[in-house]
Amino acid sequence: MSFIDSLATLGQYLPAVSKPKEKPSLGQKLIWSIIAVVIYLIMASTPLYGITAASFFKNLILEQIIFASTAGTLAQLGIGPIITAGLIMQILAGSKLIQIDLNDPDDRIKFTEAQKGLAFIFILVESVLFGYVLARTSTTIGGSVLFISGIVILQLIVATFLILLLDEMIQKGWGLGSGVSLFILAGVMKIMFWDMFGIASVSSQNLPIGFFPALISTLTSHGNVLSLIINTSIKNPFQPDLVGLITTIVLIILTVYLTTMTIEIPVTSQRLRGIRRTIPLNFLYVSSIPVIFVAVLGSDIQLFASLASYISPSASNVLNEVSGLFFFPPPNANIPHSVYAVVLDPLGALEYSIIFIVLSIVFGILWVDVAGLDPATQAQQLVEAGIEIPGMRSNPKVIEGILARYIYPLAFFSSIIVGLIAVVATLLGAYGTGIGILLAVTIAIQYYSLLAYERSLEMYPLLKRLIGE
Repeated sequence: MSFIDSLATLGQYLPAVSKPKEKPSLGQKLIWSIIAVVIYLIMASTPLYGITAASFFKNLILEQIIFASTAGTLAQLGIGPIITAGLIMQILAGSKLIQIDLNDPDDRIKFTEAQKGLAFIFILVESVLFGYVLARTSTTIGGSVLFISGIVILQLIVATFLILLLDEMIQKGWGLGSGVSLFILAGVMKIMFWDMFGIASVSSQNLPIGFFPALISTLTSHGNVLSLIINTSIKNPFQPDLVGLITTIVLIILTVYLTTMTIEIPVTSQRLRGIRRTIPLNFLYVSSIPVIFVAVLGSDIQLFASLASYISPSASNVLNEVSGLFFFPPPNANIPHSVYAVVLDPLGALEYSIIFIVLSIVFGILWVDVAGLDPATQAQQLVEAGIEIPGMRSNPKVIEGILARYIYPLAFFSSIIVGLIAVVATLLGAYGTGIGILLAVTIAIQYYSLLAYERSLEMYPLLKRLIGE
């Protein structure tokens, strides 16, 4: 039995959500999607039983955004195992390391089951890892570390598998889009909301965490309003400021504009002679994938550094130094998380920017090659669909050469652009981080298109028959 067959067999034995017998209406899909998000947000607000403090992972902010996780809660792992399994399976399939045809319905079902099986394996491994570390590093309710670890591990397995089932429920047609996208969007919006309107006072200066409540509190108490324009307080490094708010708004508008830009390639169809149209290539061809890989790499190095502290302090110190290059300010630096940090540590900011952008380019180019977005794969798909470029022979090699003029420059420059957006957002203290903004905007645009599509099908039933639904 092959690797993918073994994973698919495991996936088949796991509890699953059945497809709806009849396609739900748009209203029903919205209701189920909202229910899924509410359940996720409840888990992300419910502390893990057995521990009363979870400081071990407090610095993994980017990982919490990408994996829609919340430290010390039932959503500690978030969608991490699902995303990790999905990326690994997609890379294996795109690089032909596993023989599977995703155009074949049977192979596609096997691929989905294998991905679910691999995600469950990651759930088990990560639950054991996080459960043990949380029990060792956090204040607990009492009892042996092994006993507390068992309680935490069981909670993480059940809660994370429930998140997997919620994602499966939405993808099988009960909701809109995918649960992964919904949970990421909900997590980013939650962070932005608290940065703007959070009323809880968690700072040493007794100011609310949100910018607007802090502004009102400062004005009514005749405090120093200038401190809210640019945060220069070392005692309150995470206080959102006005520069961060303006940066957030500007980057959201810029990201929306860039995401909707396309490069049009004129083509004709062998099946519909005389009709010319264009194939749009997104200007941000690699989307936010490069910055996600960079952030995950840095977060994983930081995680291993924390784990290595139990085995080899010297190795932990080295890994901490390396992980510090992926974050600005570094996790343990006593520096405000605002543009003032650039003034305090300009060389660190420059070093962080160069490393982040260079790695974004590397991961962007690699992703194009392994994810089936390269010119050769795209040219083969066009030929199989009966599409040809005017004035060119319907030959994959010829079309590949034409597409290569567009795809690789797009991959290169879009990787630089998304890397720059993430870096600028970090240096200026944008709410939700640059990666969070990129993910939220991309997902929001996808849902806008999906809602428009579903609404069109309900308004014009004839379209359902035309597209075979």
